[in-house]
Amino acid sequence: MKKLIWSILFLVTFLLPPGCYDEINNKLDELEGRVDDLTILCEKLNKELATVQALVEVIQSQDMITGVTEIRSGTTTVGYKINFVKHEPVTITNGENGLVPIVSSREYAVDGNYYWTVQYGDEDWKWLQAADGSLMLAIGVLPQITIRNGYFYITTDGVNWTQLGKADGENGDQMFHSVVRYEDYVAIRLTNGQVLQIPYYTTFLKLQDEYQKVNDNAAAQMDIVTAARKRLVWITSIRPILNAGDTTGLTVTLSNGRSLSIHDWTSSLSPSIFIKKHSDGHLYWAYSIGDSGEKWVLSPEGQMIPAESEEAEIPTLSVQRGSDGNFYWTVTTNGSTEFLRTRVSDGWAPHAVDSVQRVFLSVNDYRDSLVVMLKDSTKFVLPKQYTVSLTDVQGNAIGESITMKNNSDFYIRYTANGPDVGLSLLAQGGFTADKQYLENGDPCIKVHSPGSFQSGTGKVMAVFTFATSTAPVTVIKTITIEEEE
Repeated sequence: MKKLIWSILFLVTFLLPPGCYDEINNKLDELEGRVDDLTILCEKLNKELATVQALVEVIQSQDMITGVTEIRSGTTTVGYKINFVKHEPVTITNGENGLVPIVSSREYAVDGNYYWTVQYGDEDWKWLQAADGSLMLAIGVLPQITIRNGYFYITTDGVNWTQLGKADGENGDQMFHSVVRYEDYVAIRLTNGQVLQIPYYTTFLKLQDEYQKVNDNAAAQMDIVTAARKRLVWITSIRPILNAGDTTGLTVTLSNGRSLSIHDWTSSLSPSIFIKKHSDGHLYWAYSIGDSGEKWVLSPEGQMIPAESEEAEIPTLSVQRGSDGNFYWTVTTNGSTEFLRTRVSDGWAPHAVDSVQRVFLSVNDYRDSLVVMLKDSTKFVLPKQYTVSLTDVQGNAIGESITMKNNSDFYIRYTANGPDVGLSLLAQGGFTADKQYLENGDPCIKVHSPGSFQSGTGKVMAVFTFATSTAPVTVIKTITIEEEE
């Protein structure tokens, strides 16, 4: 460019009066400076196009931000450096009112992908198209802009160039409008109005902690249901779950080797996944979010998910990025993942908050058992190791006494919660007590009453001895027999 300008100047020096030389020189210097400015802006725009493409790749690969650093000139912020988990950092500089056309990207509503757009001056924006008229994906294709004969040109293949408008400094704008940092994400607004929202990685970690608690509680409920119904499963240890010195739940280890975590609290904006009794008398999986109503978790075929056997699938909660870049709650059943917002409302974007609600209606740690009550008041009791429970054949708990008629039998079903247990029986007042088995195979104590007796004179003492690696553990149950009127 400079050689051309000075060649023209050399030729006209022989044709013009001497007084015109300075004026021509000034005009040529002004023209040369203007072309240089436009060339610099053109180079800057091509760099920004590469930055936009990098940001679109970040969004569509569901990458997250690890940090944002301000770039300063003195006390003025002139740009931002943004770091990601997987991608290389990008730098966004604050543009001045540029002398360039607006080339950017927009999300296409039909398929959710981002495509290149172009706008010049007061014209409406339009999709940037290939030679065959197809839209140009913002990933894989990087447009280039140049200046030819005083006009801006753009190409997507390096061969076919489209004229956009004059490079006269009267039209155009900066590519990036603003960068706003929120608590959970960064919003990058392009000049064409498109907003690129990219979440912080720390936000995902908070949400991961939230949904892991929900999944722990769901798995715990399944273990509690199956363990309570098997009966020959007991608690071997209970340890508190601590958070900043506060007990926020329990870790329970069972005799079958299972370890379950019960979290008393979870975020009020986190879904609760829980077992609920249906009107048909069976247990199924349900969920709720915040104060919204309870809904059944459904399979891809629209069926309720049963929760009454070890083979029953446990729904799992997670978060996934939507096409808008935000996280949303999802639930997976039978290998199919569904966004919960499609069944609740579009407003339930995940957000970790301090307000809390109980997932279980109650969790009570007693001396002999752990009693867990689900949200619909369904109660389950898990006995602790080296404890003994007594019931009648109908399953009703027996306390310190039973009622019998003269010359009759009473069967006391017992469950001894521990390995290698021995049983010794003592009876007084003319009563006898023997170890037997019910028809279903459950062990029991058969008590026989004499032909006549007075209330309170008969007693049965059952001595249960558990063998341990150290000293034996003994549990004694004494039952007084009252006369039935």
